[in-house]
Amino acid sequence: MATNNDAYRQLANWLQRTIAAAAGESASFEADEAEGDSVTTDSGPRGFHLRFYRQLPDFVMTLLQHPGDAHALMPYTALLYHLAACPDCHATYLDLYRALHPTLEADHMLPPMEYGVRSLSAIPAESLVHVCRSLIGQAEAVLRQGRRDDADGSAQARSLLQLAMRFSTHITQPGMRGAALADLVRVATLFDGPHSPGEEPPAAHSYSPLVGAAGPRHGSRVARRGGAIARSQPAPSDAPAIYLQARHLEGSITQQGDMLELHLHDLDAALRGRSLLISIPLGGLIEPVRWQGGDPRAIRALAPVSADGSLRAPLGTTDLRLALPEERNLLEAMFMLIEVRPAD
Repeated sequence: MATNNDAYRQLANWLQRTIAAAAGESASFEADEAEGDSVTTDSGPRGFHLRFYRQLPDFVMTLLQHPGDAHALMPYTALLYHLAACPDCHATYLDLYRALHPTLEADHMLPPMEYGVRSLSAIPAESLVHVCRSLIGQAEAVLRQGRRDDADGSAQARSLLQLAMRFSTHITQPGMRGAALADLVRVATLFDGPHSPGEEPPAAHSYSPLVGAAGPRHGSRVARRGGAIARSQPAPSDAPAIYLQARHLEGSITQQGDMLELHLHDLDAALRGRSLLISIPLGGLIEPVRWQGGDPRAIRALAPVSADGSLRAPLGTTDLRLALPEERNLLEAMFMLIEVRPAD
């Protein structure tokens, strides 16, 4: 005589075969694809039903936090039927489950808005990279769905991007951390309202961090060999900093007390003696930074560029500390793009 578990397993197998046969080999994505809504994962472009796809992280967390609680799964009844019929969404569900499951085994994960994900250092970097990319992909899906439905999905997308950034801080290999956040700037700036592309003048220079670098000093040469960063003048005693590069130009972000300061060097002659506006497109994602002037997209340097092309500009205050590795990694993720342009 079959046990209850065997009976449920047989019922589940029958249900999956029945629904899959009725739906065909894969659920139809024609409506979504017609709108151009698809997500890119490590395995390439993948069509999906956005309404179900956006529920997957909450569904996985419910499974992990309330195992065996059928009542907790009641809101996901339609999603369960969909997963039985849709190989694409089912594969994404498995990816998220495998990535998130170790975080709950090690310790409980705090909600995204509480600014903390604990006990992730033991998780394989590959899993963290995958979950970061999945969360960023879902944020893009939420934004595109909002545009299609004429609804505001920015709060949910912002929360997903914050969580991806939090996960990334526990990836110690700089190259893998960069891969985890490869689409962060693109997705975070998809729908920027008044800051949409074309509504502000082009940047004179766009800086990005040398991810994981202990840093070059100004005047040293930086070379990349096989993805690694080589420095001619290591300075292990230097104060913690985030080091920046814009083609041949160098810069850094340091911290004096609570204040974050931007330092740029060798700016071109056309900018010398002029005031600059500093734009940090991802600055709105991290609330603990109190930006100079209130808008991270329009920070006005307090002094003009000096005659030798250098600039020192306070950016804002924060309780985060560059001296703490995970907090430094979080700030580094936020400074994935820094644009400077003349203020006049």
